[in-house]
Amino acid sequence: MSTTHTQATPERPKTRRPTKLVVGVVAAVAVLFVVAALIGQQSAAAPKPPGPDVGTEQKVPLPANIASMPLVDENGKTVSLASFKGKTVVLTDFLTTCQEICPITTAVLSQIDGAIEKAGLSDNVQIVDISVDPGRDDPARLHAYRDFAKLQPNWTLLTGKQENLDTLFKYFGISAEKIPEGNPPGIDWFTGKPLTYDVGHSDVVIFLDQQGNQRFIMQGAPFGSNVPLTDGERTFLNDEGKSNLTSASDSSWTGDQALQVVSWLAKKRIHPVG
Repeated sequence: MSTTHTQATPERPKTRRPTKLVVGVVAAVAVLFVVAALIGQQSAAAPKPPGPDVGTEQKVPLPANIASMPLVDENGKTVSLASFKGKTVVLTDFLTTCQEICPITTAVLSQIDGAIEKAGLSDNVQIVDISVDPGRDDPARLHAYRDFAKLQPNWTLLTGKQENLDTLFKYFGISAEKIPEGNPPGIDWFTGKPLTYDVGHSDVVIFLDQQGNQRFIMQGAPFGSNVPLTDGERTFLNDEGKSNLTSASDSSWTGDQALQVVSWLAKKRIHPVG
């Protein structure tokens, strides 16, 4: 009897699943992509301050007597630099009757303050002007100056006792000296009367971080070409002030550079307005 041989059907090769090694490599690559993305985001969100050609980077805690030095705001309220702890502070010296550089500095800082507001950081950044002329700059005059210069709510104007201001300015390296008024004298925008004296002073912008540390300092006049002066500020400039407005030869820093410092301390990139 013959035997019938049935030919075995060959098995189809089975689909092989990725090995643990392949799975591990894929997972590692995915993790690297995520890490790289996070690093890129962190890098993009971590601005650096300008270089030493613009100013000096520091990390100096304010001494207790400087941080707590009693000053007076435009409402007659006693405040101190410690009052602004928790915010990035842009601090400068000024006087309301300055006709040369102060109005330009104010206009430049107002311009960057517009960028701060647009970035939603007005509650996190405080601009502080401290007068070098407490003899005239009382709270009533400071209050009027706010409207004269069209300052935003996150701007604080301070005056105080001469001895307190002297101590404060000496610490920050700010010089101030009463000098004769020019001839012919300027006309006070507040009283409408001729000015009887001026105060020569150094021009300094100091940046404090949220912990109250002094972090960056810029000295000298800002580049003021095309800054948005108010009508009052523009009219009040004397010949030297008008020259400062159009000349860049004596300028030391720009509004964009000041905004870069604020971005660095606020840990958020703030784009210039305009």
